[in-house]
Amino acid sequence: MQQLTLDLAQITDRFPSKPYCSDDLQIGLQIRPKHLALLKRYIQPNHPYYTHFFVFDLDYPTAYVDYFYSMVGVPTPNLIVENPENGHAHYIYQLATPIYQTNASNDKPIKYANAVYLALRQVLNADINYSGLITKNAIHSSWRTHVLREQPYTLDQLSERLDLTPRQINKEIKIDEAVGLGRNCCVFHTVRHWAYVEVRKYRAKSFNQWLDGVIAQCCAVNAQFTDPMQYNEVKGIAKSIARWVWKRDGYAYQEFIDRQTRKGQLGGKAKGEAYNAKRKLAVRYKEKGMSYTEIADKLKVSRRSVIYWCK
Repeated sequence: MQQLTLDLAQITDRFPSKPYCSDDLQIGLQIRPKHLALLKRYIQPNHPYYTHFFVFDLDYPTAYVDYFYSMVGVPTPNLIVENPENGHAHYIYQLATPIYQTNASNDKPIKYANAVYLALRQVLNADINYSGLITKNAIHSSWRTHVLREQPYTLDQLSERLDLTPRQINKEIKIDEAVGLGRNCCVFHTVRHWAYVEVRKYRAKSFNQWLDGVIAQCCAVNAQFTDPMQYNEVKGIAKSIARWVWKRDGYAYQEFIDRQTRKGQLGGKAKGEAYNAKRKLAVRYKEKGMSYTEIADKLKVSRRSVIYWCK
């Protein structure tokens, strides 16, 4: 298959301005300005708050050639970055619109993106333990980079080849199942339910105290993941939850009180109407000569109530 020509700057321009990078993952990661990080063999492709790329680790010797011979119907990756020594490779899909990972007001794109990511990982038979934080640097001479597609993908374009069901897209993400983007959804949904109640304890305190409490709760959930997110990612989610709940709690709480009051009024009115009907029946039965005890048994009320009504 003839490779396309692609200015790799359209890929690297979307890397973070100060990404994690390394020449040897055994030694560890460093944070460097992008122009220095691009000299390293490994680099962080996605911003902590934005996902521009889906990256998959195919950890077997035929990772590149398998795309052409055994992956029928699989969406074409934009890049395959191959290790020429062992054949292992990273498949990279570029997104036309980045996924904003800390938008507390609308998490549907995150859940949708996570469902697409998991489905694509399955059809690629990619490593389920790969976090996606670091990828092979496509412009480094250590790797063999294959450009297969120029245009970025929308989520719809990726999902139409994956037969995703609404149930898969809307499925709640459990802590022990959360990977990649799913960790964001899991932290957000778990902590927001906690926050709706807990915020009332902070009304006499400052917003910063409330934010610290939400950050601590988000960190506690994040610590339960097999591959926890970086602190800045967790902090970003916590800020979104804290601001959203703090701004809306006063109104939401008053709405709750108003609803309970209206329900109480309606309940009281219905109860009053029911007893009014029983009062009329009690008087009628008494006029027919029934005793107070008989009337009470018949209407399922106390004898004292029957006496009071009849007098």
